[in-house]
Amino acid sequence: MSELRDMLGEVAEQAKVYDVTGRAVRVARRRRRAARLAPVAAAVAVVALGTVAVVGLRPDPPVGPAAVAVPAVDWLPDRLDVPASGPDPLPASGPVDRGVLVYADLRPGGPAPVLLTEDGRQYRLAEPVTSAQGYSHTRPTLSPDGRWLGEQRDGRYVLRDLTGTARHQLADGFSPVAWSPESRWLLLTDNLDENAPPVRLDVTTGERRPVTGADSERWTPVAVLPGGDAVFLGIPKEPTRRTNLELRLVDPAGDAEPTPVQLNLRWHLRPMESVGTERPRLSPDGRALLFSVVEVADPEQGMPGLDHGGELIRVDLTTNEVRRIALPYADRPGQPVPSPSRAAVRAWWTEPLGYLPEGVLLRLHTADGAGDALQVLDPATGVVGTVTELPARGPTVEFVWPRGS
Repeated sequence: MSELRDMLGEVAEQAKVYDVTGRAVRVARRRRRAARLAPVAAAVAVVALGTVAVVGLRPDPPVGPAAVAVPAVDWLPDRLDVPASGPDPLPASGPVDRGVLVYADLRPGGPAPVLLTEDGRQYRLAEPVTSAQGYSHTRPTLSPDGRWLGEQRDGRYVLRDLTGTARHQLADGFSPVAWSPESRWLLLTDNLDENAPPVRLDVTTGERRPVTGADSERWTPVAVLPGGDAVFLGIPKEPTRRTNLELRLVDPAGDAEPTPVQLNLRWHLRPMESVGTERPRLSPDGRALLFSVVEVADPEQGMPGLDHGGELIRVDLTTNEVRRIALPYADRPGQPVPSPSRAAVRAWWTEPLGYLPEGVLLRLHTADGAGDALQVLDPATGVVGTVTELPARGPTVEFVWPRGS
């Protein structure tokens, strides 16, 4: 542990993130935080020594379904049924049941989002709030344990305990970024004030802290660790393929300088590939990040999303392993979707929604919408299981947000 602490100090010195004044005090504080930041410190050590384990560009062939159980998620229903008439509104107070997912159409004039709870009931949420340009500046969110619902309501952003009576309110315009895996912290940004720092909300106490120390033009918030540190991802200054990533870990409750983490993924990407712009997903134990990988011919023309084809790449911050995860193929019906990318001439694509204990939760999109589904992918084996069949695509289920996403 002492070698690890020394290495953190050396890397920080090389990265020039600490001033000379008061350095001894900051070093002592960093060492007290070493146990909590040990998984991330390992990632910093990887940068210093260059010892990331290369697993290869392609994952090992998945084990046959006869040998490996198909992953399942027991809190998701086998099928999502949309009622013929609109459901009753969510009661203004009092407990209902833990949430499972929210589905919605956030276009102007669309119906209100709908909450599905564990007991199978559906409730209409508040009407979506949209800007003058017709874009929604917020969305509902459910904590990973399904207990907390966040939504824009009556000119406030409200976090409500679905199993009790507790509630927290923030100003209009706040929008969720990510939950911590154990459902204690919610990281939010203010979409009505681009200069305001993100806020970390402790739902157990209602305490909220601004997360300072990361310039919004240079860094974007992407996750919050179980210990409460906010994770920021560096934004490239110019359009370029993203092969070397910069992270910063910021403790809102302390005065220590942000902890720098650099990830060199160049050797894990093909010449025309780049890390995508989708928000990385944090593993349930808070030790690994899941990034998208896409093929891009000309970064100056924009970065394609996974709807144009791509895979996932998993970076383990404790074992230093970097491995590719192929997104599943589908035999669902539908005509190919027109796309400028050769990889996207297909009738379907998959969208990562969350990183659950059971695996990576995906939404399968099909060209005609008749075969959409929620699936779960075991990242260790590549085995995929269909969890929830979705109704034929329509505006009502254009967006589906399972809890924790």
